Amino acid sequence: MKKLFLGIAVLGLLAGISSAADIGTTDNGSNFGVGFVLGDPSGISAKITTSEINSINLILGYDESGEFGNGDCCNDGGRLYLGGDYVWYNYNLIHVAEGRLPIYYGPGVWASLADHSSLGVRVVLGMEYQFANAPFDIFLEIGPGIRIIPNTDGDVSAGLGTRFFF
Repeated sequence: MKKLFLGIAVLGLLAGISSAADIGTTDNGSNFGVGFVLGDPSGISAKITTSEINSINLILGYDESGEFGNGDCCNDGGRLYLGGDYVWYNYNLIHVAEGRLPIYYGPGVWASLADHSSLGVRVVLGMEYQFANAPFDIFLEIGPGIRIIPNTDGDVSAGLGTRFFF
């Protein structure tokens, strides 16, 4: 539980940094959003908008089964998951009547922390509906990647989530 509280503290620190920085904003004028994602892994999701076409997307999750990022090597109970992606948005592929529906993509890193920790890289591909008159988004993403430590093998993450911007 100490690791979970530490992760939440890190997200809070990032929120403070992003609100103090002069970085890009979303349509509703905010540059930081926080919410949740359900999938593999599930957890708290955060987005820091850095420009009109870029953002840093973060996730802090806890996997009680201990399976994410672990393959068959060390299923020893729950683990804390930390991940971050630097993404680019393409707003020209899908047009909607209200709001925006960009496709996003980019590289990321993740760490799964427990007695037997894992570290990996991934490439994320997703779509995010950005509401026109509300400080929310909804996203769906998939992230094929490679676990590097403690051994090398493939891994896939996926999630459906939402964030509130303030």
